[in-house]
Amino acid sequence: MDKKLLLVVFPVVFTANIFLLDFNTTIIAIPSISDEFDLSLRLASWIILSASIIMTAFLMPIGRIADLVSRKLFYIIALIISLSGIISASYASDVYILILCKTISAVGTTGTSIMMFVIVTATFPKKYQGMGLSIITTSVALGMMITPFIGGVLLDNYGWRFAFRLIGFLGIFTVLMALLFVPKMEKPEIDRNSMDIIGMIYFILIMTLFVFIINDPLSFGFFSIIHILQIIIFLVLVMFFYKHENNHPKPILDFKNYKKPAYFWGSISRMFGFVGFSVLMFINPIFLQKVIGLSETSVGTTLFYSGTGTVIASAISGRLSDKFGHKIFTVTGMLFSAFANLSLSFIANDFNLTIFTIIMFINGFGIGMWMAPNMSAVLSSVTKDQYGSVSAYLNLIRNIGTTFGQSLAATIIIIFLASGSISIQLSDINSNSSEEILSLFINGWRTTLIISSIIVFISVFASYKTK
Repeated sequence: MDKKLLLVVFPVVFTANIFLLDFNTTIIAIPSISDEFDLSLRLASWIILSASIIMTAFLMPIGRIADLVSRKLFYIIALIISLSGIISASYASDVYILILCKTISAVGTTGTSIMMFVIVTATFPKKYQGMGLSIITTSVALGMMITPFIGGVLLDNYGWRFAFRLIGFLGIFTVLMALLFVPKMEKPEIDRNSMDIIGMIYFILIMTLFVFIINDPLSFGFFSIIHILQIIIFLVLVMFFYKHENNHPKPILDFKNYKKPAYFWGSISRMFGFVGFSVLMFINPIFLQKVIGLSETSVGTTLFYSGTGTVIASAISGRLSDKFGHKIFTVTGMLFSAFANLSLSFIANDFNLTIFTIIMFINGFGIGMWMAPNMSAVLSSVTKDQYGSVSAYLNLIRNIGTTFGQSLAATIIIIFLASGSISIQLSDINSNSSEEILSLFINGWRTTLIISSIIVFISVFASYKTK
């Protein structure tokens, strides 16, 4: 194999890990940011949710737009937009500017996440494409393992503003590597008149409204007239979108695929699996810092072991599922994850960091065992000419599940905190808080984990039904 092809992978690998570092650093930094700006948990959650909205609503439309311009140019522009947002976030004077900057960054991150796999498939010869994709997926798994630890060390020693600036500075080297090593790729011939512009608009509106419905950022109340009206508009838009896509020759979402059992049940398994995964990743850093009193470095170390489990399982399951089938790995992996969610709910009052870390490792192992075989099961149900759009669809499912999981966790804990005799903000909670405050948070945390385990058991059932 030409060694120049390996140079193509370098900027792609660095891109993936820089954005993983930004994501994990942001999650671990939420308690510190909340203290600095005196935020409620609902408002603090928007630091993450703003990016989730963009990556959910614009993933497939941006994927289609990427086909209209030079792929290398699109990749570099997306990189620059994302890094600009990250660096700007470090200078935010209030949380609203911070959310805006993270939203801008998410636009670029969405574009680069699409292009990473396109670059490999477009530049590697067919017989080496599996190797190229394997390098990327392995590096991403390693990034999931290492970046929480690095982010925790940066936050503990230098603070979140310096961490964001450093991530942005490292990203500049990624841009330079992309300019040097990524070759000019052939632009596919696209009939601009066949572009599903109306479908894109429907999709953006539906996904944005979906996030607003499940999160209720303006606190209208679930049974309020405005919230019910949002749900009605959402359902009407879905109906029109469904009719439009079925009549369009090049739809951005092909509903006919849902008639295939592997596609249908694999999608359900992926959705509920990532809901359960995102619940743990969202609430555990807050719990460990606010209730247990761990430092950001210690939190990053704990998440490091979770990532270790993911790396080990990913290296095993992907190859073995080709030989033994995907079902045994997807079902077993989700059972591990459900066990971890349920087990964590019982250790809050008698906390032991070693046991907590072991359970997080088990959860990471289960997620790693499940992810690749689940994706393989869905992709195996469609024709090769759909691999690109279905890959974007699988990323969309992951983003929807992640967004819903974060919103669910934040909502449940907010309900418990609001049930106390005093008004509580996230910044009011620490390991020295009154027993009433800590008890409210712990009960909300435990309830969230129990509900999450039920959701993951649904993913187990869907994995079993995936043919």
